[in-house]
Amino acid sequence: MKLANKAYIVTLLMLTFVFTATAQKNLRPASDPRNTSPTVGTGGAVGGPTGLFTVYDGETLRKGEYTFSAAFSNYDRDPGDVDFSSLPLSFQIGVTDYVELFFETEAMRGVKVNARRNLSSNYLPNSQLFVSGFGVTSPPAIVMAPRGPGNPLIQGAVFRPTGNQPFTPYPYIGGSAGTYGLLPGFFSGPQFGYPAGTNALLSVTAGGNGASNFPGIGSVYGGILPGLVLATTPLLNQAGAPAGQAPTSFTLAASYNPDAPFINRGYGESAFNAFTVGGKWRWTNVNNPISAGVVAYYRWYADNASDAAGFNQLQRGASPGGNIGDIGVTMFGGARLAKWANLSANVGFMYASDVKGDMAGGTFTLLDRGNELTGSIGVDFPVNKYFQPIVEFRSLSYVGGRTPNAFENNPMDAIFGAKIHVTRYAGFGAAYRYHVNQQDRGSFNNDVTYTNTVAIPCRAGQTVGCPQTVTSSFRGVPQGFQVSSDPHGFIFQGWIGRRNKRAEAVVNQVANVNSVTLSNSTITIGCPPGFRSRSGACNDNRTIGVATSASDPENDVLTYNYTVSGGRIVGSGANVDWDLSGAQPGTYTITTAVNDGCGVCGKTDTRTVTIKACDDCVKICDCPTLSVDGPSGVTNPGSPMSFTANVSGGADVTYNWTVSEGTISSGQGTSAITVDTTGLAGRTVTATVNIGGLDPNCNCVTSDSESAPVATKPEAELVDEFQKQVDDEVKARVDNFYIRLNNDPNAQGYIINYGTAAEIKKRRAQIMKAINFRKYDVSRVTFVDSISDGGVNTKFYLVPSGADNPMP
Repeated sequence: MKLANKAYIVTLLMLTFVFTATAQKNLRPASDPRNTSPTVGTGGAVGGPTGLFTVYDGETLRKGEYTFSAAFSNYDRDPGDVDFSSLPLSFQIGVTDYVELFFETEAMRGVKVNARRNLSSNYLPNSQLFVSGFGVTSPPAIVMAPRGPGNPLIQGAVFRPTGNQPFTPYPYIGGSAGTYGLLPGFFSGPQFGYPAGTNALLSVTAGGNGASNFPGIGSVYGGILPGLVLATTPLLNQAGAPAGQAPTSFTLAASYNPDAPFINRGYGESAFNAFTVGGKWRWTNVNNPISAGVVAYYRWYADNASDAAGFNQLQRGASPGGNIGDIGVTMFGGARLAKWANLSANVGFMYASDVKGDMAGGTFTLLDRGNELTGSIGVDFPVNKYFQPIVEFRSLSYVGGRTPNAFENNPMDAIFGAKIHVTRYAGFGAAYRYHVNQQDRGSFNNDVTYTNTVAIPCRAGQTVGCPQTVTSSFRGVPQGFQVSSDPHGFIFQGWIGRRNKRAEAVVNQVANVNSVTLSNSTITIGCPPGFRSRSGACNDNRTIGVATSASDPENDVLTYNYTVSGGRIVGSGANVDWDLSGAQPGTYTITTAVNDGCGVCGKTDTRTVTIKACDDCVKICDCPTLSVDGPSGVTNPGSPMSFTANVSGGADVTYNWTVSEGTISSGQGTSAITVDTTGLAGRTVTATVNIGGLDPNCNCVTSDSESAPVATKPEAELVDEFQKQVDDEVKARVDNFYIRLNNDPNAQGYIINYGTAAEIKKRRAQIMKAINFRKYDVSRVTFVDSISDGGVNTKFYLVPSGADNPMP
């Protein structure tokens, strides 16, 4: 073993020298105050990779760098108000500028349990603790009912009284489960399927995908850990004498601390119980202020539950005891907020292997461990290259299928401290650690009442005083539960290693502007609206192309700066446009400079551009098109006649109308007029418009006309004439007459009746009878009587609008 250790150390040193001898790139600048150091870890975090105290930052060791670290970490966990003291040792080495490997071990671990009654591990068959009124003995517990080969009377969860469990060494199987409180002369075996005259035995059975079942030992939810009994009450017989006890404050599920689930003493100590190997890989460029990457590791344990010696170490709190170890992956990110401030964040997941033991009948799972989901954030402030204050906050949550934990606590820690870098490669640090969510009195709900009910059955042959039921209630902290009172912890760390030499500041060689070429040095602005350049040399293009030639002796990336006295620069880089839109005539300058990272330090170039007005502008003739529209058909005499001037293009104009006939009744001075046609029957009206407001030098068309006819005067039309007729015939003639009237709503009907007064009266009566029968509008007709003795005769006239009325 000693030889193997020596070979391991020699190999490690040789690898270190190989990496150290390699030429280095990506050296950190000497002006950067921030240094690198390894994490301490503990309390859910793996130490070793580069970072703060428990948070991985965005940095990795550069190729050839390495660090040895030793630390002492004290932190608190629940349930059990457990105080952990750990001495983690680690080594890390930079394989490339982006990848580092690390190894970490826990050289010493001390576990102090301040609330043993809160942990199921103290209720195992080889465990004893002080119980008030009983002394040091096996404490009461809630266990899965023993299972014998016969038919058990009791199944499920049963109460194991105080002092009942005989001391039985690990792995417990086959040991006595005790009398379960039965008085001497009675045995527990028959209650649980065992032969008469025997007590029940401890056993184990497979439990599916989770933890195995341990009848008589573990809880009804599986696993080797039993449920807690925190308080009991005495049972009295009919005579008032003590006859046993019943639980009043208890859990069916086990209660365990995931970091040390099997510890069964007030203080346990172990050494070199866990080992971790892994790597850290940064994805972004090492010079990028934004960092991201991944940390992956494998952790295995020196002790497990396969034999009594290994389980004894687990009962000393050496480790969780996962048989095949744990695998974890943590994503990290960081941001260099300022030269003196840095932000780091982690999100991680760890697969936790189950605790298994070799027992009679095979290999069984003692505890189905929960996987771990971690999140953390840290801020550090490298105020200078020696002093680095640090603030961290982290949380750990147990996820996935696992053995139920009655008082499970997902711990959250706040860490405040600082690292002091004596040199770039060595230093020490100290921090205060606070368990934010310990199980103190304030973590229990005082507003909810919890009720427990316990059934006490009759033993075989008992008929008096049973069965019984015991009910208890509580609020807030369960009776007998010991609250946590010490959330305080601390971290001390020291480290030493090797760091590559920092890159010294290089004196910058300035960049210079060699030349600037402008597409134009003079801009002749265009003519005002309505004018044009006679020569065509003036235009409104006020954009000048700027082409810059610059150089830097160190080939640094250049930033081009342009300063103008008017207008604006469009674009960036060596080729841009100078937009002088809106600039007035005058002289304007552009100064070109380049920045290679140190500011504008080298030669600049200034050029001048002149803007002048065009000196050969002439007015642009914009003649409108002119046309006149008149009525589309013949206008009746007396009806209005409309004419419209259509003007498109050109400037605003004025209108002056003249007509050849009639008078302009409205619209003079506008683009449309109305002409009165009264007395113009059979004549033609010509309307002429003259537009004004145009430049007389442009010789534009300013006049146009349109003619339209006026209809001749209409005459009355004889529609019907008849003599003596019967009523029906008169009615038919009236219907035809009103059809003609309705076809011309503007016309009026004239009815002239000839004959004697009596004949005229009778004829009018016939006509009115027909009108009233058809409900015609009588106002559409006018009756004219003509007295004569030539016999009755009637004429129907249709008088169009404007026509003279007929006479008898």
